[in-house]
Amino acid sequence: MHALHVGSRPDALPCREDEYERVLRCVGELLEEGSGGCIYISGVPGTGKTATVHTIIRELKRMAQNSEINPFTYVEINGLKIPEPSAAYSLLWEGISGHDVAKEGHLRVGAKESLKALTRHFTTGNRGPEGHACVVLMDELDQLVTPKQDVVYNFFNWPTLVGSKLVVIAVANTMDLPERVMTGRVRSRLGMIRINFQPYTREQLEKIVEARLASAKEGLEDEEGASQVIIAPDAIKFASMTVSRITGDARRVLDICRRAVELVEPTKGTVKAPHVREVVNMMQNSPTAAYLRDLSFHERLMLTSLIKCVKREGVEEIKWSEVEYQHLTYVDSLTSEDDPKRKPTPYELMMVLDSLVASRAVVVEDGTAVARKPPGERRLLLNLEQGEVERVLGDVGGQRWKAVLSN
Repeated sequence: MHALHVGSRPDALPCREDEYERVLRCVGELLEEGSGGCIYISGVPGTGKTATVHTIIRELKRMAQNSEINPFTYVEINGLKIPEPSAAYSLLWEGISGHDVAKEGHLRVGAKESLKALTRHFTTGNRGPEGHACVVLMDELDQLVTPKQDVVYNFFNWPTLVGSKLVVIAVANTMDLPERVMTGRVRSRLGMIRINFQPYTREQLEKIVEARLASAKEGLEDEEGASQVIIAPDAIKFASMTVSRITGDARRVLDICRRAVELVEPTKGTVKAPHVREVVNMMQNSPTAAYLRDLSFHERLMLTSLIKCVKREGVEEIKWSEVEYQHLTYVDSLTSEDDPKRKPTPYELMMVLDSLVASRAVVVEDGTAVARKPPGERRLLLNLEQGEVERVLGDVGGQRWKAVLSN
């Protein structure tokens, strides 16, 4: 169960060997050349992007210790783990300046001061600690997008400056984020290396589960029951087939298999296809899934519109005016014979939103300052697990809804 947990870090990543080699080669070459650069990694959640980069960083650190490549400083910035996008400046400046956070704690330098220091550092061609290059992983980059786009812009622009020796590995869920952030002039000189991680296929998901199970059995040869088959091949195949049809998310197939092992653990039996089917049914019949299936056509359409805007914008909080526009756009393409053909009025759409807010499926920003904003400027936030919403609405709506939700 530990090996199948999504938080478990395997030593090797099956089915991402090509992507691993390409990113490793690109970063290694930039370090050897002593030049800056940006590698943009995109792909839907659960396709091994971050795990692959972490494995690469471990290998690069080993190579640097053995003097196989030039030494470098490493900084990791996760968009979900910082209070606001501008806090990324402070984290990068800590790494660039050589401050030892482990020993001395975080620098008490604000975002504005850090930005000034970084700008001065990169424009004057300074180097990192002891003249080293700096490799920065910007994970969950979608969360660092701001109305001015200044944070992402700076992190994409600094590697292009002569002598910066800054290598940015940017990881995001959306392919077109650079186009939305950078001007055409900057994009043309950026020379960004792009690598897209495709969703896992059924065969690849099977290999991932089998590799986890094999790693769990290592060192257990002498123990009683070590030779027992934990999950039957047909059960792994069924779980992988179920997930590959919907998302291709490796985390989901691992979660299904882990829950199935928990199910049979009291009897010390082997997981078989019926056990996996039972787990899938339990997950599909969760309270959230039941709630989503009972929604009206326009309530489902509004959630779909919100998710579409989240994917397009790369941020979780979306203006009501954008959701409203997307909703009206989808009325024609997603209406079936049983659904209302007439486009709703602004008042009717607000009633649909109020219904979703009342059930806490959607949260709307509130407060005195917000009350002074025009209604269209208020921001909405999906308060449900996005993956489950996509899966259930796709199942309820059929192929057209699945196509819209998967794009």
